[in-house]
Amino acid sequence: MKHLVGFLLPVLFVFAGAAHTGETGIVHVTDTPSNWSVCNDTSFVLRIAIASSVDGQLTPRGWLRARPGDCVDTDVPLDAQRFLYAESSRAHQGGIREWKGRVMLCVGETDFQADVTKGCPSQGLEARPYRRVSESEPVTRLVEPTSYNSVHTAGLQRLLRDNNYGISRIDGLAGRRTSRAMTRFLNDNKLPGDMAAAEKIDILEQSALEFVDTVGLTLCNRSSAPVWGAIGYLRKGGWLSRGWWPVASGSCVQMFRESLTDRELHVFALQEGSVAEDDPHPGVDRHLISNASQPARFCIIDARFSALGRENCADHGYEAADFRMVPDGAPGYTLDLRDTDFAVPDAMGRDADAIP
Repeated sequence: MKHLVGFLLPVLFVFAGAAHTGETGIVHVTDTPSNWSVCNDTSFVLRIAIASSVDGQLTPRGWLRARPGDCVDTDVPLDAQRFLYAESSRAHQGGIREWKGRVMLCVGETDFQADVTKGCPSQGLEARPYRRVSESEPVTRLVEPTSYNSVHTAGLQRLLRDNNYGISRIDGLAGRRTSRAMTRFLNDNKLPGDMAAAEKIDILEQSALEFVDTVGLTLCNRSSAPVWGAIGYLRKGGWLSRGWWPVASGSCVQMFRESLTDRELHVFALQEGSVAEDDPHPGVDRHLISNASQPARFCIIDARFSALGRENCADHGYEAADFRMVPDGAPGYTLDLRDTDFAVPDAMGRDADAIP
């Protein structure tokens, strides 16, 4: 039996190994299934795409939905070549996590079946890195770096936190903290207290899907030129800065998908330089004005980046930039940026010559 585990990167997971513990009341397969089965031993609701031979041709298809603790049977015989790709529900805060490999095959936003003889874009699909799974493997388990006493309880805790119900720690241990939060959620939504375990997961996920778009940081570009955004925040292991998110003029992009309540988040943005003849600084990118006498400085670079730490940026091939602190009084914040929010940086990297 194979265990596939995800390690958290900026927005994704990759594979490795961990242990599995059983769950009461959750669907399981026997040790001798007739077809290949995939088990979700994580605290996330997952959707799973598979690829195997159909009528002599490798055929990617999906999606199979798996709650925390669920196992799903596939239509793939045990001795058949198969591939797997999985991702977390977008209901979860913090971005999409992936369980993946290196074989690029197609997926769709909704249920799909792809033709490998055609390119993904021509089918209205996108390419994702599937993992090759051994033909002799009857059950594949998707896991996290952290193992839980109960992945079902951990799943409830994660979804309660995704709904902003005050769960600070996801540990898979059933107790008064989780029970009270669950009761409060059911009461707030006028739902019966005797709902089945699977029903609780489903209603929590649906509620979180509606809530997740309102949390974190959304950057709206109300300026006259394209903008590129970056963020800096504290996580386990220290400070991290990440970029870039392109934001076209007149559009908005959600750059951070976690609640800002009691969370310190900083934002930076570049406005592409104008080529207008009357521009005093033609072609020069402008920086977001920090609005602080002593702004927090984070590391950035012209290319896409994920930089650990805030000190000695130049020693690590980055440059330091002044970030603006995001208000943390509410779960979500929308920052509207206009031309007057940007300035041409001076030679020391500080903001100067704001646009009049």
